[in-house]
Amino acid sequence: MNVKIAVVASGPLIAGEIASIIQSIISESIVIQTYLTCDITDSSIADIYVCAQTQIKSLSQVVPREKIVLLDLMPNSKFFISIARIPKNEIVHIFNNHLEYAAILSDYCKNLGIINVEFVPIAYREMPQEDVFMQLQKAKYIIGVDRFVGEGGLLSPTYSTHLQKDVVIIPATRAASVHSACVLIQCIANKIHCHIADAAEKIKADLQSDSPLSEADLKKLKLEAKHLAISSNKAMDIIQNAVTKSVLNNISSDTALFAPYSNRLDINLLANQPIDNFLEMIMDSNRTLHLIAEKLAKL
Repeated sequence: MNVKIAVVASGPLIAGEIASIIQSIISESIVIQTYLTCDITDSSIADIYVCAQTQIKSLSQVVPREKIVLLDLMPNSKFFISIARIPKNEIVHIFNNHLEYAAILSDYCKNLGIINVEFVPIAYREMPQEDVFMQLQKAKYIIGVDRFVGEGGLLSPTYSTHLQKDVVIIPATRAASVHSACVLIQCIANKIHCHIADAAEKIKADLQSDSPLSEADLKKLKLEAKHLAISSNKAMDIIQNAVTKSVLNNISSDTALFAPYSNRLDINLLANQPIDNFLEMIMDSNRTLHLIAEKLAKL
């Protein structure tokens, strides 16, 4: 159960968003820490590293690719419906820290058939500040990730003074896409299974040892088996609930419409087995643990 997850992002706003999304899916018993990409110097601080597409290139230079999970963050349907209601031929500004995600967000809209407006990016980390202010001053419609267009970003004193009084701001509340959430859940399930299986094998080896076990040794093994069986049951609940939550959290349009970006998830590389396979392995370990516990109880 001691799975450590490192959420890595270019800034604290997105790191916090990703961490909150993951926490809404999995149990609080799994440790999640947030880091800036520039702070990651090796791969020893966590079992799984989670990032968005914009950080994969930098992160993979210091962390093995098999330890990285790309979490594809999708705005919910309410966001796209609001944009679709913007009058034809209007200019819609996308407020974000990087140009890359602004382009991804505009492509999401176009793939959903929102093609009657023009999308203009405002990337405040990559554009001269004067240009950012100039674009904000003439913007009638501004869209973007809620963390960026809220009080920590667009509505902060730095930018809010440059906005028109009647500007329409449309925030995107995001959730992990079902397929990328499942990749993360599979990785977590695999780590949990390995921990449970190794612990169960150690208990079996101790029981099969040629050296006679003292009463204290037997008592210790009974306690270990009991605790491990509880952890195994809890692990199955975590994985099963996580799958359900990942679907419920993703109240968005048909993910098939976002097919051009499906290859970015590298699903075949990250997850070669369905989640039910991992659940079955955990259940097998669980059954073994209960048999061990029953035998120990009779000693």
